[in-house]
Amino acid sequence: MNALDMPPLPPGTLIAGDVVEAVLGSGGFGIVYQVRGPQGHRSALKMVPVENGEDRAWREALIGSRVSLNHPNLARVLGAGSWPDKDPRFVFVKQELVDGVRLDVWAREHAVDTHQVVDRVLEVSRALAVVHEARVVHRDVKEANILVRKSDGQAVLVDFGVGYYEGAPTLTEGLFPPGTPRYRSPEAWRFGRENQDVQGAHYRAGVGDDLYALGVVFYRLLTGRDPFLLGERGGVDVEAVLHQAPLPPHLVNPRVPLAVEAVCLRLLEKKPEDRYPGAVELCAALEALRAWPDESWKVPLHGRAKVAGKRWARGRGATAWAGMGVGLVLGGGWLAGQWCGGRDVATVSSPVTSPAKPPTREANAGQEVAPPEPPPESARAATPPPVEPPLAAAASPAASGKDTAAVKKQQKTTGPQREVQPKRAEAAARNVCLGLTGAALQACLSAQQQVPPVRSEPPPQECPAGAVKTMTETLGLRIGERTEVEWSDVRGRPVPVREDTPVIIAGNWRASTRQLALPNNTRLHGRLYFGEKKVYGRFTEARTPSGETYRVCMDLYYYEPGTPIQPGSEPGNMLVGPVAQVRVVDHFD
Repeated sequence: MNALDMPPLPPGTLIAGDVVEAVLGSGGFGIVYQVRGPQGHRSALKMVPVENGEDRAWREALIGSRVSLNHPNLARVLGAGSWPDKDPRFVFVKQELVDGVRLDVWAREHAVDTHQVVDRVLEVSRALAVVHEARVVHRDVKEANILVRKSDGQAVLVDFGVGYYEGAPTLTEGLFPPGTPRYRSPEAWRFGRENQDVQGAHYRAGVGDDLYALGVVFYRLLTGRDPFLLGERGGVDVEAVLHQAPLPPHLVNPRVPLAVEAVCLRLLEKKPEDRYPGAVELCAALEALRAWPDESWKVPLHGRAKVAGKRWARGRGATAWAGMGVGLVLGGGWLAGQWCGGRDVATVSSPVTSPAKPPTREANAGQEVAPPEPPPESARAATPPPVEPPLAAAASPAASGKDTAAVKKQQKTTGPQREVQPKRAEAAARNVCLGLTGAALQACLSAQQQVPPVRSEPPPQECPAGAVKTMTETLGLRIGERTEVEWSDVRGRPVPVREDTPVIIAGNWRASTRQLALPNNTRLHGRLYFGEKKVYGRFTEARTPSGETYRVCMDLYYYEPGTPIQPGSEPGNMLVGPVAQVRVVDHFD
């Protein structure tokens, strides 16, 4: 039996002087435990079965010894060894425990503004500057491997499990090293294309790959989406990564300052030499940005924004419509030149001290096939529980949904009609559209006709009888817990929905106690309500793939209540993005 298939080590197990307290997480290479040392200090201990990745565990320990500094933006490796002493079955890597949350969770759960995003990216850049100076490449920079520490709000780079240092042997078969495809650089994809039939060819990632991946993180924080839409089968659109420029962030999110956008787009350049020469130069650019912020930096990048103490109104009259038109004028010609050609699709995913016990073994050369997208073990390892119990899995965002009456097809009438926008706003939008030609003009004009009519919001509503008890006692969920759901497993395309369209839970939903609450592909049924700009949802029944049915009380969420109505929607054909979230509630607002 593989060691990963065996039950976790029980609390109280003694490993090199540390006592196991709880399981923090598990992944493709091993299990991570929370342990307490003789002096009461808590750490994270990754236990890797020798048959699963002994060489990789020793490499992670060696990398940790290379970059072990008292640095606020790096989580240290404290030591490593074999266990048990006689006939060892595991290699353990002892790591610093960081009290924090994943970067993507932090971004979803806070009203993050430009200043905060730039600060987090700068902090990761500082960490990479130290890492690269030690001739180490992280190779898996992404939100799941960046924690935001609760004590001071700084970003901490974690998980060097797939890292590489100069001169280290190759441990993975295939063209690419382990990593996450959607963060993979254009030069890596180009190498794969040119060497797909070359036996023994293997891409060697460098500094430019880490900087490109950080650019993807930066873009996602600013816009809430990837720089390139996913391909038709839900994989990376390699053709776009290789040949198309990303849509400028300010066209996706007008709240993104142009100076910040310029730094982000330089990180996403196709050639590594066109990016920053290294993390040090990136730090300098970000420091220069921070020296000249303006009031726009204080506006939340996503969700409802407040300016000078006043909330943005739902409709901004002619100004809002003119802003939309200007965006189309600026973007129309750019889009026409960029979004063309064929597609290749690749299927895809604290304070510091010196090491307690430096590693004593060099990593051996070997052949180990890494999982296509291993779970971020060290990210989980670096996050301690809020108190004594083991760490709960980070919940994905959600909030209460607001319902609005269903959209009905508009009909001509001789009587007075409620206008969606003031007449002057419509005139302004039409005038702006005149600056476009061809398909861009048609898209601009048709956009004015695709806004659903405004409807009043329904009153608050109680949960179904017994639903709260079922969720909290039978399923083990807590009020406020959230998880990701999907309308379709095809990314990059809007999905048509009706009032009775269910959502599907994407992946097993585990409660804070780690028990399985609802399995993958559970369908949530209820009712959708179509508002002016959003679809709201109230779900009252969960049906598992095995046929079990539970009464529930959950609402739809995407950064804030509801999920945005996508372009191209019209009465009778409402479109939404393929992914959203739901939240457990005890009543509907």
